[in-house]
Amino acid sequence: MYARKDNRQYKITEDEKKKYIGLGYRIGTLVDGEIVFEDEVKEDVTEIKKELEEVKKERATLKGQLTKATKKIEELEGSKEVDK
Repeated sequence: MYARKDNRQYKITEDEKKKYIGLGYRIGTLVDGEIVFEDEVKEDVTEIKKELEEVKKERATLKGQLTKATKKIEELEGSKEVDK
């Protein structure tokens, strides 16, 4: 676990985490050779949630359009049978 503020970076233990957060340090962990900071992960989650909501809205719109199109097709197919 690492604490970083400005140009200072320290390797810290879990016990020291709250102390460094209180001093204004960003806390990160080593992931695949890179330090990933908690606030960056939170930002990513926020962006993903926003994107998910947009996708849900778009999906609902498309489902409505599909339902209308399906009904129209059924109407047209029904009218063809009546004409015969």
